[in-house]
Amino acid sequence: MVQPLPLVRDSGPTRLKPIEYDLTPFAGLLNDGRPHQVDVSVVGVPEGQTGWSTPVNVLVWQEAKRAHVSGALTEARAGDLANSSAYTPGSENRLDTEGGHRLTVAGYVDTSHGRVETTVSRTLANTSVHRWTDGENTDGLEATWTDDETVTVDGRGPVRTTRTHRTYAMDGTTTLGADDRLRTVLTLGDRATVVETRAGRRTMWSRFDDSYTGDATYTANVPRDQRHAVGTTSERYRLYGSAGCHDRSLTTVQGVLTEDRGGCGDS
Repeated sequence: MVQPLPLVRDSGPTRLKPIEYDLTPFAGLLNDGRPHQVDVSVVGVPEGQTGWSTPVNVLVWQEAKRAHVSGALTEARAGDLANSSAYTPGSENRLDTEGGHRLTVAGYVDTSHGRVETTVSRTLANTSVHRWTDGENTDGLEATWTDDETVTVDGRGPVRTTRTHRTYAMDGTTTLGADDRLRTVLTLGDRATVVETRAGRRTMWSRFDDSYTGDATYTANVPRDQRHAVGTTSERYRLYGSAGCHDRSLTTVQGVLTEDRGGCGDS
């Protein structure tokens, strides 16, 4: 039998970093000998609608010294889903949207080295501003998503707490000029900080920062060989902390890599 300490990973058909959900508080419930089904869905999207794919992988750790590990879910509290939007018409139309959700779950498992209690709290929030002109000659979106998670494990040894703050940002604008030159400028950011403490003392930390910028232009409404497309991209990937660091920058022009620089300088 198994002691599930699973993470659900949502990784679609594109090469996106999976989203992880810590289901450890459900371990005792999932290990009760009955069949269970874990589903992931997109809020507001009807079931079966094309264009969305949420396959699930569950990672499970086994108890080495016990054939069966019992436990229970002791708390499952979900906050109300926050969702609001405000539309402002004008020469530049504007739509402001905010959303958020909170979840706290707790549970325990009785392992071979005693009872282990786990509490997971997670808060999600999103703000976005969509601006566009009549005819959509200018169309832009600026948005930020935050994901704050706290996992506390109380069992063998000092209490361990892991706090993770994730931020995803997007700022993109598409414009169509009088000469039919279509230009898209896009900036993406993926950042995260992780701090682990035991008995209140920091034992591990890391910081992740992946930033991307792109600028592409071509002439619309003409045959492909007359579009005269140009494009540049740049990305910097940094991961550093108590375990060391990795820092790499890439630049492309017209799809050709023009810069590949690595190092771990001042952050």
